[in-house]
Amino acid sequence: MKPLSLEMTAFGPFADCQRIDFSALGDWPLFLINGPTGAGKTTILDGICFALYGKTTGNEREGSQMRCDSAPDDVLTEVIFEFALGGREYRIKRIPEQPRAKKSGDGFTLQKSEAFLERIDGDKTEPLAVGKVTEVTAMIEDLLGLEVEQFRQVMVLPQGQFRKLLLADSKEREAIFGQLFQTGIYKRIEDSLKQRALELKARAKELEARRAGILETAGAESLDALNAMLAALAPELDMATTAKQAAELALADARAKRQAAEAKLREFAALNDTKARLAEESAKADEMNALGKQLERAARADSVSASAQAWIERQTELKGFEASFAAATEGAARAAERLALAKRSADELPLLDEKRRSRQNDADKLAEWRPRMARLTALSHTIAGLERSQGGAEAELNHARQTLGITQARINELGVKRRELMQLASSAGNLEAEFLKQTELYQRQQQYQQKAQAATQLAEHLHQLEAEGREAKAIEAQQVEARERLELAWHQGQAAILATKLMPGAPCAVCGSTAHPNPAHHEGTLPSDEEIDRARRAEQQAREALSRARSDYKAQKQRLDGMRAELAADAEQLGNALASSLEQKAAELAVQKESCARAKAAQSTLLGLDDELSALDSAAKQQLSQIEALQARCSAQALELGNGRSERDSLLATMPEVCQRLGSEQAFDAHLLELQGSINQLSTQMGSLQTALVDAQSQHDQCTERREAALKAQLEGKAKADAARARFESELAAKGFVDEQDFIRARMSADTLASAKAAMTAWQERLLGLKERLSAQQEALGDDTPPVMDALVAQEATAQQAFTEATSVWQGINDNQVMLSRARSQLDAEAASSARLDADYALIGTLSDAASGSSGERISLQRFVLGVLLDDVLIEASVRLLQMSKGRYRLIRKEDRAKGNKASGLDLDVEDAYTGKVRPVATLSGGESFMAALALALGLSDVVQAYAGGIKLDTLFIDEGFGSLDQEALELAIRTLVDLQSSGRMIGVISHVSEMKEQIGTLINVLRGPLGSQINLTLP
Repeated sequence: MKPLSLEMTAFGPFADCQRIDFSALGDWPLFLINGPTGAGKTTILDGICFALYGKTTGNEREGSQMRCDSAPDDVLTEVIFEFALGGREYRIKRIPEQPRAKKSGDGFTLQKSEAFLERIDGDKTEPLAVGKVTEVTAMIEDLLGLEVEQFRQVMVLPQGQFRKLLLADSKEREAIFGQLFQTGIYKRIEDSLKQRALELKARAKELEARRAGILETAGAESLDALNAMLAALAPELDMATTAKQAAELALADARAKRQAAEAKLREFAALNDTKARLAEESAKADEMNALGKQLERAARADSVSASAQAWIERQTELKGFEASFAAATEGAARAAERLALAKRSADELPLLDEKRRSRQNDADKLAEWRPRMARLTALSHTIAGLERSQGGAEAELNHARQTLGITQARINELGVKRRELMQLASSAGNLEAEFLKQTELYQRQQQYQQKAQAATQLAEHLHQLEAEGREAKAIEAQQVEARERLELAWHQGQAAILATKLMPGAPCAVCGSTAHPNPAHHEGTLPSDEEIDRARRAEQQAREALSRARSDYKAQKQRLDGMRAELAADAEQLGNALASSLEQKAAELAVQKESCARAKAAQSTLLGLDDELSALDSAAKQQLSQIEALQARCSAQALELGNGRSERDSLLATMPEVCQRLGSEQAFDAHLLELQGSINQLSTQMGSLQTALVDAQSQHDQCTERREAALKAQLEGKAKADAARARFESELAAKGFVDEQDFIRARMSADTLASAKAAMTAWQERLLGLKERLSAQQEALGDDTPPVMDALVAQEATAQQAFTEATSVWQGINDNQVMLSRARSQLDAEAASSARLDADYALIGTLSDAASGSSGERISLQRFVLGVLLDDVLIEASVRLLQMSKGRYRLIRKEDRAKGNKASGLDLDVEDAYTGKVRPVATLSGGESFMAALALALGLSDVVQAYAGGIKLDTLFIDEGFGSLDQEALELAIRTLVDLQSSGRMIGVISHVSEMKEQIGTLINVLRGPLGSQINLTLP
């Protein structure tokens, strides 16, 4: 930032307007602000600082306290500061809060604080922020990259404040250097690593909770205990498997014997079924004999079908002949009517011929007037053309007047719009800064709300998991109860089956007792082996579901606790921002965005508005010239139109009435054409009547001939039909049919006949097949008798009970082994996931601890980077400090770790070459501190500009401090400032030391007077 000019009005000791043109001092001057105590030297620095930030350099007085008591009441206190930054020039104006005289009447009113910032581009200015002081200040901070405190420490060394940057602690210096060197990216890296490390920790806790749930479900305290339980189950499972296989073999043998006996019983049942079906088919013999007779009558009726069909065809032909005769008779009658009508129409031919000759005579007489009609038409066309031309000219005149009115209205409209756009464009900077700030706040609140929603959903999910856990536990208990109930019913059923086989005095197959006082019995259906297996599998699945539910609940509970802790921290950071909803903020952002867009659009529109206004002014002048030309054209055309109308009226007076009525050559020709058309139409009509008479006579003769032919065909058809009927009746009698109805009843359709024949054949084949099957079954059974099943069923039931008991024992051991094996597999998978998480955390966690300063020297990544940058600053600063202190002092960075949690890594010490010791910078004397602070400020200026993207510190103001230096140190300090100024810096110094005035030839003189101080320049 390079000052260009400063203008102060009624500010501090300056009663009227005082202006300093820094450009007149040279490109990169070293100048002295000179004047007596109290004249207002420091006020110049206050004016620059107040213009930029609304605060003074020492922060001891507010802007409202800077008003000059000697200033007139009607003069407002204000500061205008112009400066250059990054190749562009800016102007900022601030007015502090103050009382001002009312514009009308007596007394005062309160003038509110105002601020204005604009960019200067030659003779044009672009408003960046208008009105609100906070928006202007925010934009200045963005432009300079410095807040007011940092500005005081690195660009202005105020009176009594020059030691602040030197004595700042690590935390304060981190804020200053972080802003200057823009090292925020390293802070974001720290935050990103920390977030990833927290996520890995949360996932590790979740895995641990799941492992604990798996072990708890398996009933083991550790993985070793689980492996021991599996090892103990192995021999028990082998014994149970052997017993189950032996029982299964015994059951298979008993079942095979029972199944062989059942097969023999099925053979006897098949024999009885064949006998029953043979008796059933034999009972259908009478029905089949009746069907045979019906088939014989149908065959006789089929032999007469040809004669019947011939008679039907002759009847159909006769009906066609009768219809043709009736149609021909009707056609002949219509032809006679048409002939009579044609004869009556032919009687009008003489009258039509007379009318045609009369109209031909009228047409010949009218044709003689055609030349004068042509002249009349030409005059009419000329007059019509003049009327159209005059109407067009008048329309153009009216349009030109309307266009002029529109142009003038547009000029007025654009003038109003320009004033509105100027006001709107000036607020673009403020609106955009506020929009960006509110957008960031909205995004942070949106993230908070998303986290809150996720936590709420997780809490609901946790309640659901808890309910699912209770449900899983209840289902597991139900499945255990169902399995036990089925096994008990099966055992009771087996006992009841054995009890039915007990005989008095015979030993029991189970206990061997010959007394049976209370035999077992069972009501209902016995459960099958498949039902018992399904119950056992359902019990195992319910037990596994309960295990999963417990593991999921613990993991999600830990996750919810972590999310709630994060939400509490986020809510504390957001503070009052949570008072309004996201919808309200979104609506406000939409309004702000639209306002920003309108302001930016106004800036773009404003650039071309003046050109459009200039173009409109030129267009208005051209439109006035066009209106005058059109008025002259209308007058000339009116004169020519009057002459044409007079000649047309004279010609019309000499013409007959029909020509006057027609009016034009085209109408005259059309009338002649119409007369000729009427003549031609009469001729055509006469020819049509003559042709119609000839055609009617011809059609009448043809219709008479067709009627006679149809009558002859009808008589011949009737004779053929009578002959066909006689043949049909003769054949009916020969085949034994009483009449036509008897013939019809005997006939059968082809489908019915085929179906009846197929039924007869199928019955005969079934009867023969059943007889052959009965003979074969009797031969296969021979002398065998049906087997007795009771003993075989009892033997199989005993084997089934033994197998079920062995299976039950095996199933219990196997289910336990499967459950424990699955638990071990799940633990192995969780261990693999945990190992991957540990590997990730070993990298991410270590990086996070190192970046956040939680390990080692407790120096964060950003502070480490700033430490390296500070080392560069201290190297440059020490070069100047060694020169000013005659080789005694050098600034170094303190690398010892601070006690407790206090930030460290950016504290400063001074190395004393005289004593060879290092001590804190706070131990330096006043003059030594000034030299160290000056060296640090100059070194910081060099290093910041050396780094790409750094803030350009090309101006330095020093207020006092030189009085604490001896003659030699003063000369060294001045030499240092001269060297810095020659490398491209603007250096301003405030001092009462006379030697400074002697060695610095460029002066800004502040002269104190009774009516206020004055400022003038002294140039070398």
